[in-house]
Amino acid sequence: MMPDDSATPETADDWLDNPAPPPRAIGEASHQAAKPKTTAKPKLAAVNKAKLADELENAPIAPPLGGAAPGDGLDPPEAAPPSQPASKPPRGDDDRPDGEIWAGCPIIPLGVKGSICYYLDAQRQIIGLSKHAAQDILTLFGHMIPQLIFHFPIWNRDKEGYPTTRKSDRFDQTSAAMAMIAACGERGLFEPDGAVRGVGAWRGSEGQLIYHRGDMLIVDGVERHPGPFDGRIYPAYPSIPGPVAPGAHDDPVPALLEALQTWRWDHPETDPFITLGMIGIQRLGGAMKWRPTFWMTAAAGAGKSELQSLLEMVYGGPKGLVKSNDPTKSGITSRLGYGSIPVVLDEIEPGDERSTKERDMIQLARVASSGGSWLRGSADQKGVGGNVYSAFLFSSILIPGLMKPQDVQRLIRLDLNPLPRDTKPLNLRESQWQARGAVILRQLIDRWPTWAERLTTYRQGLALAGVAGRDSDNWATVLAMADMMQRAALPTVDEAEAWGKIIAKRLDANRPDVMTDSEGMLLHLMGRTYDPFRRSEQYNIAQWVMTAADMVGAVESLKDQGPDRQLAKAGLRVRGKGIDAQLFIANSASIQPLSELFHGSQWAGGAWSQSARRVEGAEAVPDPLTLAGNRSRGYMIPLRAIPGLSSFPMDRERTSPLPSAPPQATYGPEDYV
Repeated sequence: MMPDDSATPETADDWLDNPAPPPRAIGEASHQAAKPKTTAKPKLAAVNKAKLADELENAPIAPPLGGAAPGDGLDPPEAAPPSQPASKPPRGDDDRPDGEIWAGCPIIPLGVKGSICYYLDAQRQIIGLSKHAAQDILTLFGHMIPQLIFHFPIWNRDKEGYPTTRKSDRFDQTSAAMAMIAACGERGLFEPDGAVRGVGAWRGSEGQLIYHRGDMLIVDGVERHPGPFDGRIYPAYPSIPGPVAPGAHDDPVPALLEALQTWRWDHPETDPFITLGMIGIQRLGGAMKWRPTFWMTAAAGAGKSELQSLLEMVYGGPKGLVKSNDPTKSGITSRLGYGSIPVVLDEIEPGDERSTKERDMIQLARVASSGGSWLRGSADQKGVGGNVYSAFLFSSILIPGLMKPQDVQRLIRLDLNPLPRDTKPLNLRESQWQARGAVILRQLIDRWPTWAERLTTYRQGLALAGVAGRDSDNWATVLAMADMMQRAALPTVDEAEAWGKIIAKRLDANRPDVMTDSEGMLLHLMGRTYDPFRRSEQYNIAQWVMTAADMVGAVESLKDQGPDRQLAKAGLRVRGKGIDAQLFIANSASIQPLSELFHGSQWAGGAWSQSARRVEGAEAVPDPLTLAGNRSRGYMIPLRAIPGLSSFPMDRERTSPLPSAPPQATYGPEDYV
């Protein structure tokens, strides 16, 4: 008997308010198999309705009837359901290599510092992101946005919710951000300072020369793209002038040297050659282990501006250097960034003594000489800073007098004299000198493998001539560089020694310009005016000391004022007579007159005692001595060790005889009460 189609069979779905349709076979119309008629509904009180609804809603799709097993077509397929479309890549982190956003991603994660994730973007620039908003991620990928959309797609879906096609102008920002942050975390902590190298010349781990042109690296003469290399990060930057391509070129150095000789140098036989070396040092600043600081002085009419124009052309134009007539430390460091290009600063004249502008720039050049780091505080208390590897050239009419001994020791001074009024200006063609500068840079790159041997040879030659220490660092570097610019052949020790003798004479002539911190402290102290009676009498400490020691040149009017007692009030006391006497300098900063004598100097706050300890022949006084009611330890300084004090009075007429014997070798507290 055929079933009655008009009857409504009772099924297990009758308890649902809105029963789901039965699963349909792919390619077949929906149908429902007949069920045995039951006389009563099953008891469903204990059935979990939500679970049943979920199972029915997500029931598997039946396979086509042609491939189904015999039956009513409702049995689930034995095989797994069809996979997602083939164009969709695997999701999740199963196939993502550590430290990459996806395998072969052009965006390179570098690591994390605090809340900032660092990357090399699509242009190989270094970018730090504190937030991974959609706009930030898009900016990072730049022209490679289609790859971002492909790997983190958002899908169009059909009516049943299955993905069909990709949205061509959207990406899954959350998934992309998760992968990016995870990749940076896998790279570990990242500190840009010291790891990132900008445009300019650098030394590789094996001593090789690396020239970063901005858009390309030149390593041992071979070009490669910016990015991680040799344990450092070389990001892309706007390009700077680089060398010409390898090949045969006319040597431009003779023309450059001839042009430099047209200025009136204070040492015309050596200064053009030294300036040649300065040019090479500034071009290869970051590759040098030591960079002298150069200072050019010139009065009006000496042609200083023309010389600086020539240097700018040789360096390739404005992009090849940092140049300013009104610089500040922060302006210089901002312009340099992580680079090592030349720094040429003009108009660095002595300013207001309360200003720190000149002092800060000189300190920056001091840091740059050895590639050290500078630091300063910031509003968030985290501090900012960086390393400086550029070679500095300052120019002015006068060198500021605030330079410390450690600054002077790094200094190579070049002095220009006024040109005759009828001197014709140089005809400097910018394109010609820029082209020559590119050839010079190529020659320096090609000859770099000989640098270490050249430097060693000049160090040996200078040592034979008696030039050592910081002087050797300065002059061996500049002479070896000038030699490398001028010729491919290596120098001999005899040639280096000949130059060493010239430099030794030059240093002897300028020796008063270089002094130790102890000499500077004594000169400062001796030159300070001391007026214990507040009578506006302009006598300095040196005159009080000479009078107390009964030296040649003593001030007669001070003898009746008790120089020993007056010096004691200032924490000073002379022991003995004549040039063989000694000066006691107290350590205590609580002695007000003594502190006032050093106020505003680098020896303020008691720091003078550190320099006093370094004076040749100084003796520490182990027990506190009493001077005008003040007890303090201190140092006994031989008057012979005080610069100028022993030599200046010899030109004067002797007013009192020197003692026939030196003072006794013992002293006690009673001598200073």
